[in-house]
Amino acid sequence: MMEIIVSNLVGNAIRYNRPGGRVSVRLVDTGKLVRLVVEDEGIGIPAEEQAKIFDEFYRSPEARKKSNLGTGLGLPIIKKFVNEMGGTIELESEVGKGSTFTIVLPRKAGKKRR
Repeated sequence: MMEIIVSNLVGNAIRYNRPGGRVSVRLVDTGKLVRLVVEDEGIGIPAEEQAKIFDEFYRSPEARKKSNLGTGLGLPIIKKFVNEMGGTIELESEVGKGSTFTIVLPRKAGKKRR
């Protein structure tokens, strides 16, 4: 699930970025939580569209203009996976300045390596 989440978020950040824009990916482990942050400097998402982007098959008009790729299923799948793992997904976005997706997941205890 994590591979799909990261692949979709980074792919979207690249696809909807402006020419020459940066994409930033950060992973922060606080011990109890893991925070994944994906930022771009792209087209951004209008405030009135932000709640809809997690609906199946929804693509904003700006996204459709920028790229004909995509089905509108990537973000709904991400949200479903994040929910199944007991996490949350947040979006901060401004038109013309880019978007930041933040996923917060509980950290699972792993096996100790020898």
